[in-house]
Amino acid sequence: MLTALYEESGILVIDKPPGLATQPGAGISVSLVEAVERDFGFRPFLVHRLDRDTTGCIIVARDSRNAAIWTEMIAGREVVKTYRAIVAGSPPAASGTLDMAVRVRGVEKSASTQYKCIGSFGPEKGYSLLELELGTGRTHQIRLQLASAGCPILGDDAHGDFRLNKALKKSHKLRRLLLHAMRLVLPGGTQVTSPEPEHFAGFLALFPDAPAWDSPP
Repeated sequence: MLTALYEESGILVIDKPPGLATQPGAGISVSLVEAVERDFGFRPFLVHRLDRDTTGCIIVARDSRNAAIWTEMIAGREVVKTYRAIVAGSPPAASGTLDMAVRVRGVEKSASTQYKCIGSFGPEKGYSLLELELGTGRTHQIRLQLASAGCPILGDDAHGDFRLNKALKKSHKLRRLLLHAMRLVLPGGTQVTSPEPEHFAGFLALFPDAPAWDSPP
């Protein structure tokens, strides 16, 4: 059963679990669309998307009118999206902005992500918990920019460090992408927050010096 984090007349904010594709497609038996219809009794209109293995806050609309309104608000950056990720290494500064362009369907596009390092941990401080706020909304933006910055997201087998992911799967049972859509700030200031996912908690629990999830960035 899906969990609704927030509801108003035109939308739901769902806490998306890992492994659930956002939309139907070849080889996908159940997507978020079918799961919402099953659990909440209406077929939703997608407002934005999350990668299949990314967890957390995602908005769906109850009808086409609200879908158009919310899609426009997201495109206009009226909805603030904040993520958490666990990465290899650490960024060059405790906070800053990633401004590297990303390639979307073969075309280079400008992209901007603000980040703060909550804490580094593990052997030789080899991993870091980051909080990230999207300035633009390019496909795979956070994953691509962090990989380009030398801090690939753990568990990212498309853009990350394949050799490290394989080693962590064997040594630490890491089988999930460690990227989580933690919070949305909606127009008017309403904050919707998704709690720490089990796979994040399980990985952080392996390291005594790992920061607590509720540590301020």
